[in-house]
Amino acid sequence: MRLFALPVVLISAGLFAQGIVPTMLSDLQPPIHETSGLLVVDGQVWTHGDSDNANSLYQIDPVTGTILREVVLSNGSNVDWEEVTTDGAWVFVGDIGNNLGNRTNLRIYRFPLAELTDEQVTSVQVDTIRFAYADQTDFTPANQATNWDCEAFLAMDDSLFLFTKNWVDLRTHLYILPASPGDHLAQRRDTLDAMGLITGATYDAQSGVIALIGYTPVLTPFVWRLSDYDGHAFFDGVSARYNVQLGLTQMEAIAWEVPDTAYLSNESGLFGTAHLWSAFIGAPVQQATTDIPVRDVQAALRPNPANAEVRITGISGQVRVRILDEHGVEVLQRELKAEGTISVQALAAGAYAVELINGSNVERHRLVIVR
Repeated sequence: MRLFALPVVLISAGLFAQGIVPTMLSDLQPPIHETSGLLVVDGQVWTHGDSDNANSLYQIDPVTGTILREVVLSNGSNVDWEEVTTDGAWVFVGDIGNNLGNRTNLRIYRFPLAELTDEQVTSVQVDTIRFAYADQTDFTPANQATNWDCEAFLAMDDSLFLFTKNWVDLRTHLYILPASPGDHLAQRRDTLDAMGLITGATYDAQSGVIALIGYTPVLTPFVWRLSDYDGHAFFDGVSARYNVQLGLTQMEAIAWEVPDTAYLSNESGLFGTAHLWSAFIGAPVQQATTDIPVRDVQAALRPNPANAEVRITGISGQVRVRILDEHGVEVLQRELKAEGTISVQALAAGAYAVELINGSNVERHRLVIVR
């Protein structure tokens, strides 16, 4: 992975590019306030809800947020829809959300793109692509403590490319499976240290640029821009990570509007209502003349999930440890002079962010506490 020398903070692995300042376009009211996927076709903007929402795609006016059209997937169901994409011939809708890591009915629906662009169509019959992860053997439920969740995928070259939402290690695994109906095993191809939870993906067929959107455990949104890769080695080209300057926001979806400009959407929650945004996501303005090696993550938290205590390994020298809850509030702070163990007995069960601070360097890890 090639990275860029920019004036930013070193976190986990790699360097952040400059931040993105999006423009708010419209509010998204029910039934699309839990927007979870975005698709742009011939200038039309489409979205959908996730679990407990209708099995429908909605065309919206990006300026007003008004629903212009609804297309029902008549023989589909919405267990947890998390993504919608197209390869130019088919539309693919991903019933792939898996917060517990225990689903055995993961599936992706497909139907012809021509039916979506036909304004007379109000419902479609879909084919079903059923799949499982080839390397998953444990289906024990673990709420937001699994690496088998997924909310983002792309369709190209007769294949589907899934980017997992790793709650445990904040990475994303790239899986591939055929884009044809039937039963398939998704095969792992690569891994990116996303430094957060990937929730959406979009591919620009004109430039080949891929954008991944997500947020950190404390709801700081970000975008990865992937370009100049060979074939399907998406993580081996030029990769840049941008913070989205919106404060704490659960950003859920992304779709290219035009090259280098994308629509983003966030769902409603504790920090505000759902919105549609527009953001410029061009190439980094400063490019290194030689490759900069990625800084491997040295520290590790074990066990994770933890119960009474967690041991921090792979550190040297004095390190300040901060544990933050899901709202970004510090709930514990300790100083370690070397590898050591910290009691988390007083903390409630849930997901936390652990910051390891050594001078100007900061590593951030996700910690899950179970009781």
